[in-house]
Amino acid sequence: MQLIVCKTGKLMSLLALLFLSFTAFAQTTTVAFEVNGLKVILKQTQKETLVMSMYYKGGLTNYPAADAGIESLALSGIIDGGNHTFSANDFNDQRDEYGIHLTGEAANDYGVVKLRCITRYAEEGWKLFASAITAPIFDAKKFDILKQQKTDELNAGLSNADARLSQLATATAFAGTPYANNPAGTVENIARLTRDAVEDYYYNILLNRKRMFLVVAGNISKEDLEQKVKNAFSDIPEKAYTPVPVKEEPFTRDVYKIEGRSLATNYVCGIVNAPGLNSPDYPAYRLAVTILHSTLFREIRLSKRLSYAPAAYLSGGKISYLTMYASTTQPQETVKAMYNVLSHVRASIYTDKTVADLQNSVSLSYLKQQESMSNIVDALGEAEIMGDWRLAENFDVRVSAVTAKEIQSVFKAYTNNITWAYIGNPGLGEQAFTQ
Repeated sequence: MQLIVCKTGKLMSLLALLFLSFTAFAQTTTVAFEVNGLKVILKQTQKETLVMSMYYKGGLTNYPAADAGIESLALSGIIDGGNHTFSANDFNDQRDEYGIHLTGEAANDYGVVKLRCITRYAEEGWKLFASAITAPIFDAKKFDILKQQKTDELNAGLSNADARLSQLATATAFAGTPYANNPAGTVENIARLTRDAVEDYYYNILLNRKRMFLVVAGNISKEDLEQKVKNAFSDIPEKAYTPVPVKEEPFTRDVYKIEGRSLATNYVCGIVNAPGLNSPDYPAYRLAVTILHSTLFREIRLSKRLSYAPAAYLSGGKISYLTMYASTTQPQETVKAMYNVLSHVRASIYTDKTVADLQNSVSLSYLKQQESMSNIVDALGEAEIMGDWRLAENFDVRVSAVTAKEIQSVFKAYTNNITWAYIGNPGLGEQAFTQ
């Protein structure tokens, strides 16, 4: 097996030029400060777009499995359900008139309310953003509509093999922990959760300065932002908050879970342990994932023609993991090929040139993503959830320090065992995992 990172010197020259361009873009000022106890992270840019995200810490650790979905309802509800300043209809009219994009989402490690608008309508955006966060009313009729929307989304996820496969894998790998749950909840949970319960959860659990922080990217000064935050959010209560400790346990054996379905193809994924963004091992592991993805594609798609789009990708967070994925009519051969590729990457030591090419490719990809204001805010917010927003700022520096030996030793340390999930012909699935 051979990893091909680039084919010509011209391509590498182009990558170098682009890298310098994106690095210059990335060197805009980022500062962090507090306003009346609320942490604020500001990335100053010259773009005429304002992007903001209010984060709520805790995620899946905030509630028991029986209440999974409550945070999703709460954060969508503060956008859709109106507030003490704007009725639900007026709120939507303002969004449409000024092209203001607002969403509320629940994720594994946090909840978040996001805003994006052009700088020209920043004042209008601020009013909607602040009113939704500080004074939602969860209009009863809108709440019923929202519950139906969430139910429809969950049912769609259950019928979609790819979406269901991902949930089956994490539920199996992290059984007995909050991370076995889906932050979107279940159909049964959504049906049971009431408007009053969701409102109580938002006001008494989420709305707490100790639990929240704000990330902003845009052409705005620190002084202007400080004043806006003071005016908008000073009345948010401050309560005691102790984060729930999260520790990822290493997988100790290979396991598999099969869900039988009559499908034209079979879906399989294997997940293995991975370091988090805040781990010293993360940069080397990230490079190893790039190697694994390339080698999986080469072997399973190009060489053996077992799957159209095999992949390997890293899911970050306080519980991080690597996923190997393929859809195939030949699961036994595909699972065998996945094992072989994983073993190959674990055993290989790559040349200094290959590592340098990898470092350039991964750093360029990351910096290119930072062209997007939304990606900037997401990266800073997720890094802060992991302990320090600066992890997003110095990613390329950390990657550039990785050695070939580190790639091998780090990858071997985390990839001893696999948790498999499979959807499709159950007989073929059993054959794949008992060969």
